[in-house]
Amino acid sequence: MNFNQKFEPEGNKIIHGAGQSPEQFKKYCKAVEDCKPSIYMLYVRINEIKEKIDHKIKEIPFSNLLLQIGLNLKIRNNGEVTEEVFEGKLDSEILYLIKAIKKYKNPVFLRIGYEFNNPHHNYSPEKFILAWKYLVDFFRKNKVKNVAFVWDACTAFNRNIKEVMIFYPGDNYVDWFGDNLFSSRCFTELNNPKIITKDFLKKSIEHKKPLMIGECSPARTGVDKGIESWNEWFKPFFLWIEKHPNIKAFCYINWDWGKDWKMPEWLNGRIEENEEVRVRYVRELKNPKYINSTSLNKFLKKIHK
Repeated sequence: MNFNQKFEPEGNKIIHGAGQSPEQFKKYCKAVEDCKPSIYMLYVRINEIKEKIDHKIKEIPFSNLLLQIGLNLKIRNNGEVTEEVFEGKLDSEILYLIKAIKKYKNPVFLRIGYEFNNPHHNYSPEKFILAWKYLVDFFRKNKVKNVAFVWDACTAFNRNIKEVMIFYPGDNYVDWFGDNLFSSRCFTELNNPKIITKDFLKKSIEHKKPLMIGECSPARTGVDKGIESWNEWFKPFFLWIEKHPNIKAFCYINWDWGKDWKMPEWLNGRIEENEEVRVRYVRELKNPKYINSTSLNKFLKKIHK
């Protein structure tokens, strides 16, 4: 399935990515042996770009990595700032990000206001769309060629696909759809009317956009149960990807959620900390459909510009 969107792999290829700290990324890379990821994940708040983006890019472990940036449209302790964005009050921060991405040169996937449909974020759909269009137009005006815009939801927050689609800025402003998946219910209970993951997949096809799993981790399953963990989360996750050829990328969060994010109920997702899971995970990534780390030139031959 091909949509000919920016940086979309041709055919049934799937870009392999991981994050989301330099330390855990390195451990993950060692754990997956020769199947190292092509995408490195990082995050930045829109009002902290000038302060932090240079340091975050310097932390990237390998020079040939693609970037997947989660651009947070919320300010610490003050909530969302979509209106400030489209009113031009954060232009200096945005311009700094533009220059940083241009300088990086490798392809960059930008998830603007990721998980916009999370009710705790309190985004107004109308203001979110205005901010999204403002940002994309700003990038286009500055002729940024190495960025793809990922409209990234978390479908677990909603029970009706309309609640997600009211945030859609339009086909001319989006290169990829994105969904963040954690609970195995999202891809094992697809006949459950409360699960809209399947509906979101259909929308990506309807709008002719490849889908990136922007974030994923075995929440409330972990890796510590070995083969039980594999059968409960990992096996159905990869089978679900296989059944949906519009999925063209996935990014794994290699965290122990208790130690790394103070969410112990989500358990330990570090691949390197259970050998039974690790061996099966590597075996899966050896499938030639996955685009693992390679030279940039080889990678660019496999994707749409």
